[in-house]
Parts: sequence; structure tokens; C-alpha cells
Amino acid sequence: MKLADRGAGRRRNFLRHCGVAACGVALSACGGTAPTRTGHDTWLVPVFGISGATLTNKLDPTGFPLPGGNETFISFMFPVAVVAQFGSIFVADAGYGRLFRYERNSGLMAAVPGVRVGAGSRLQTGGDGTVYVLDAMGGEIRRHSMHGATLPTLHPRLPTSRYLDFAVDGLTGRVFAVDPMHQGVDQIEPMGRIALSYLDFVAAGPIAIDGGTLLVADSQCKCVSEWRNGRLIRRLAAGEIRLPRALATEGGEVYVLDGFDRSISRVFVGGLETILPADLNLISPEQISVSGGMMYVADGASRTVAVFRIRRRH
Repeated sequence: MKLADRGAGRRRNFLRHCGVAACGVALSACGGTAPTRTGHDTWLVPVFGISGATLTNKLDPTGFPLPGGNETFISFMFPVAVVAQFGSIFVADAGYGRLFRYERNSGLMAAVPGVRVGAGSRLQTGGDGTVYVLDAMGGEIRRHSMHGATLPTLHPRLPTSRYLDFAVDGLTGRVFAVDPMHQGVDQIEPMGRIALSYLDFVAAGPIAIDGGTLLVADSQCKCVSEWRNGRLIRRLAAGEIRLPRALATEGGEVYVLDGFDRSISRVFVGGLETILPADLNLISPEQISVSGGMMYVADGASRTVAVFRIRRRH
């Protein structure tokens, strides 16, 4: 397969360009899935890691990878985002420029057609199984249904908008996107293709949604602010978040990836519960997502996706 044939050379070029060393891979250095290990008693419990999988070109009509096709094992090059949906794990690999769908039960993986991935790409999923992909360079959010169909693209509010991050409300289907160029958060209705201004926000960073609450990592107050119906409710961990890179939430708990030291923290009113990447056998996490009590971490430097079970505080 052409993707695999070019993989080795492209991997060397990509890692050289990014200044990332491939040595010291902590998780599954030989590829495939393997348990992750840490000697620290933390609120993140290692479950498994994925450093690559068997790529196949045989798919069912929904894009589910099937055995019996042209198969070859490939290692991830530089995963920058990951989400889980209905048992499938979607990995955005900026090294290959592709979005992969991985099935752990079979160990098979397929490239999602028609999707381009870059260093700034972000992934989200909707309650109906739709996968959303942020094209950071183009400023668009592309959608792909759980049945494999390409849905209409969500365009930014202004031609000069370049979204930094976005979140999908699983209940309403609304999409909220951060536009740092125009200092605000836009809202896009489920059936709409045009964004509307939702919040004016000078220093909005990564965002997440928990029920009817919109969470925004605010680099001005170095906190996570909670918004409901356009009103500020409270601030979490004020003054303690240095360089928010990714935000995730589920079941009332909030998690942040800090780009300053790539630590992962659980956020609450009184502060942070922080874990450094070395304590999780990670090198430099790029993005986190949470689903079903599990945290998925895309670690580009180690060319790995790591999965952890979350020990809840309550």
C-alpha cells in the first residue's frame, strides 16, 4: 500500500522537521497495543497503548475495517489528536496527514477517506456518532457520519477566522468554536453551515462542554471559566494554569493539558491535581479526550496513543 511504502522515509523527515526525537519511546516500542505502566499511585490508571496497527483497505459500507484485504502493519508517525466513539478509536496523525479508525478487537485500522490532518487538527464526536475534524489551516470543521458519509462542512463566521479549538454539545448537536483572531467563541447550529458570535472573549483557549455548561480555558485569568446560557458562573483553578493546550470534561470533572510542561491535571475550584508526563511514561502529550471514564492521550513525540482509566474524586 502506498501509505505504508512511504511511511519510513516520511517519518524520518517529519520528525526531523519537528525536532522530535523518536528514541525513548515508553509505550509499546515494538508496535501494536500493550499495557502502559507507571510506578506512581495516581488518578490515571494505565490500561493500554497503541503505537501502530495493521492497516487494511477492506472496509464495510460504514468504513469499519475488515480482514481479508491488502494488509500491512504501520507505526504511528506523529499523532496529534484522538477520540473514541462506539468502540472505535479515531487517531489524527499529522505525520501521515491522515485520520485513522482503529478497532482494538481485531487490531485492524483503516484510513478515513477524504480527510486531511495537520499539526493543529482537533477531533470531537457527537452524540449520534458523527466525527468532527478541525482543519486548522483552512479554518473549517469537517463532519463524517457513523455510517461513513461525508456531511456538509461547518464554515467559520468570517473569512479571516481560524479556529483554535471546538467542542460539540452531545445533547443539542451545537458546535462551539474558539476564534482567537476575532477574540470570541462562535456557535454553529446542527443544521447550519454559518457560525454566529456567541461570546466575546479576549483570551479564550481550548474549550469543552459538559451538559449545558461551556468550559473555556482562559489564559488571562490562568483558569477554566464556566459559562451557562452566555453567563459566567465561576472560575476553576484561578491563577494556576500556565499554558492551556487541551481541555476535556465528563460527568462533572474537568481535565486540562498544560502546554508549558505537558502535564495533565484534574481541575476543581480549589486548584489542580497534576501528573507530569514522565509519571505516565509519556513524553510530550499533544491532546487529551475523555469518554466512558477513560482518558485518551495523543503523544506525538513517542508516536503513541495512551489510554487510562480515570479514578473519580467522588
